[in-house]
Amino acid sequence: MSYKPETLENILLRFPEPARDEIMSLFGQHQFLFRITSPRQTRLGSFRAAHNGGRPAISVNIDLGEYMFLLVFLHELSHLIVWKQYRRSVSPHGNEWKTTYRNLATRFLAQNVFPPELALELGRYFVKTPATFHHNIRLVNILASLEGRSNIVTVNDVPLNGTFTLINGRQFVKIERLRTRFKCYCPADRKYYLVSKSAEIIIPEK
Repeated sequence: MSYKPETLENILLRFPEPARDEIMSLFGQHQFLFRITSPRQTRLGSFRAAHNGGRPAISVNIDLGEYMFLLVFLHELSHLIVWKQYRRSVSPHGNEWKTTYRNLATRFLAQNVFPPELALELGRYFVKTPATFHHNIRLVNILASLEGRSNIVTVNDVPLNGTFTLINGRQFVKIERLRTRFKCYCPADRKYYLVSKSAEIIIPEK
């Protein structure tokens, strides 16, 4: 994992402008190392607890748009705050983390940092505050639209008996809808698999 050194001034430029004063306050209130990393496929950010007398560390991927950058930063900062109070005695994404993340985000929602459509969807997201955005395709696509990226197409968008290819290159046929997944057939190994309805697929080139 590579790190990009940044001054606090340059770090603040990665956040939405209306959020920067509050972000500076959070940096002053909580002592931690902040790292901007090269893109990672498995995570958008990370939190590392302090050890051997060092400071805790938060990292956020460099390729995120300003609103996603803010949301990921608050996600990881919530881990830091919970760790300071409870250490490892609570679940990483348990009620303590959910409450902390919700409270932090509410401060920015109250300041109208987010565009109305995104703020409305975030209001829905923070009712339950799941550990990841990935299953909330509506939220992900609103963020993609704001950042000028194409909407994500998922297994849920494929018709029954339709063929699709996951981003890992594996091809399936969508057979049957279950509660949160679809039963799918893989022609390559002639086996059936349960695939998440929110799994991203590759859009065929026309």
